[in-house]
Amino acid sequence: MGIDDRTKKLIDKLKQGDVSALARSITLIEEGELDISSIEDLINGKGKSYRIGFTGPPGAGKSSLIDWLIKHMRNSNEMVGVLATDPSSPFTGGAILGDRIRMQHHFLDQQVFIRSLGSRGAKGGISRITRDASYLMQAAGYKFIILETVGVGQTELDIMNIADTVAVVLVPESGDFVQTMKAGLMEIANIFVVNKADREGSKQMLNSLKFLIETSNAVQDMWQIPVVLTNGLDGTGTDELFRTILRHIDFLNSHTDTELFLRKRLHELKQIASEQLSTNIEDAINGSTMGDYISKLKNPSISPYKILKQLMQDKSFLEKILK
Repeated sequence: MGIDDRTKKLIDKLKQGDVSALARSITLIEEGELDISSIEDLINGKGKSYRIGFTGPPGAGKSSLIDWLIKHMRNSNEMVGVLATDPSSPFTGGAILGDRIRMQHHFLDQQVFIRSLGSRGAKGGISRITRDASYLMQAAGYKFIILETVGVGQTELDIMNIADTVAVVLVPESGDFVQTMKAGLMEIANIFVVNKADREGSKQMLNSLKFLIETSNAVQDMWQIPVVLTNGLDGTGTDELFRTILRHIDFLNSHTDTELFLRKRLHELKQIASEQLSTNIEDAINGSTMGDYISKLKNPSISPYKILKQLMQDKSFLEKILK
């Protein structure tokens, strides 16, 4: 599917690093007026970006840590993008979008782009457009793209399939949370962060996590999961955290043949295919191909499974799905 000249000009500006073009492009994706697959050729091959995910329970201080990390990344003279998912109201769909407030030190830096995205009912802890928005940021030349989840629970693990590096942020009071999420945390965390180091019990949490990693043999394709102690209030430990992230990026660059790398790429392909097919199916069902099937839908004695079976044998319906 092609794109019009107006959209092409917008993407061309985005590729030149135009911030307003990037913001507008993300808005169009969010509103469903721009299909990322239609501009894939335009954004492909802009340069390597690294997606760094931050997840953990609400109140763990993820935004404060990200604020410090932006500073360290900017000291390396690299462009930094942030996509922060905020909870949406189940009634209005609106979001508080408070992360911009907590990262206000970088408002005037033209090399830092911060965008809050409403979760809008997404169950995986991140906005449904996070991946596509990160592709747009990559096209705009941002080397570091930070993805912050709205929180994490047993079903909120999507971040592991989008981010190259996942940091799970915990606090000294997270003991019960760790026990509940033990298997899931071992699966998604490339780095553990114990934040709010000034609180009582931080060293105990640090040692507990190290013990948990050692006893569970949590080695991800030769990567030994590190634990970093930080304090988002004064930046303590955030330089070490940044160095650890860089170390994991170096590890990824030298181990692209690992099972973990392949598994992430395969999941991403499946997710993109699923989303595209879902959109095509919805368009086909709402389109003129339904024809005679409308009357069948009105008949309660005909199973929807039977109607679906007939649809899947309809050549015109299949053509619309596979377009």
